[in-house]
Amino acid sequence: MRGAGLFISAFTLAALAACSAPPAAPPVRPAPEAPPTLAQEPEPRKPAPGVVATVAEVPPKRDPTAEDVLKLQKEIVARRPGSDDEKLRLALLQASVGNVEEAERVLSTLKLRSNRMLPYVELYVRRQLGDHQEAGALLARLQEDERAVAGFGVERAELVTRVRRYRDYVPAESDRVAPGGEVHLYVEPRNFAAQRAGEKQTFHLRYEWKLLDDRGSAQPVPAWDEAPADAREDRVTSNGPVAEFYQSFRLPLPANLAAGRYKVRVTITDVVAGKSDRRDVPITVMPVERSR
Repeated sequence: MRGAGLFISAFTLAALAACSAPPAAPPVRPAPEAPPTLAQEPEPRKPAPGVVATVAEVPPKRDPTAEDVLKLQKEIVARRPGSDDEKLRLALLQASVGNVEEAERVLSTLKLRSNRMLPYVELYVRRQLGDHQEAGALLARLQEDERAVAGFGVERAELVTRVRRYRDYVPAESDRVAPGGEVHLYVEPRNFAAQRAGEKQTFHLRYEWKLLDDRGSAQPVPAWDEAPADAREDRVTSNGPVAEFYQSFRLPLPANLAAGRYKVRVTITDVVAGKSDRRDVPITVMPVERSR
């Protein structure tokens, strides 16, 4: 009887435990997928009343052409018709782009002739138009003005071994010379004046030479001091202006000249203009080798 009671109690406890346990959870079902939504475009902004800002595109940069410059200068001349300087610039631009006839027309409207650029522009226009006679006259006047500004002078004075013609010579390889030898000198004057007599022009140049030692003292050279007049000057008459001239001299040295450094000083005088200029040409006198 006692054993039956235990069995009932155990059974009762098991039943009570089963009744007190929480019920089993139902199976989880996947949630249904949400349908895809379409992206909505933002509504365009309504322009505000009044001024509306826009985006401006900068045009690509273009380099100015000769025609652009010419057009600008024409406008300047139109605004300043009394300016000879602006007209001269316009004539120069017209000539530069090949409008030579138009450049000549513009030059003819100038009232004053004092601009220093004017003769050069006129010379170029005359040459381009084929007026060689007038171009030659303009060139001669320009050269004369240049000589007046630069003045008379000695352009070159060099030791040489041979002279063929103007600026065609063989320079000396060394400045060394023996006592009793000679100095061959090439000289070239510039911007010398001329006397005019009709179509003929005459220029007159006079030469003088001195031998200076290393202390600057003049040494006597009888052959130089006693040279005849025709060797000491040039008087040349031509049918037109002469801009290029040269002379060369063979100057003998004394046989008893001591060895050392010297300078040959050549002085050229423009007799017509009354102006002089000089150049010093260094030489080295070598000692005499004496035989034993």
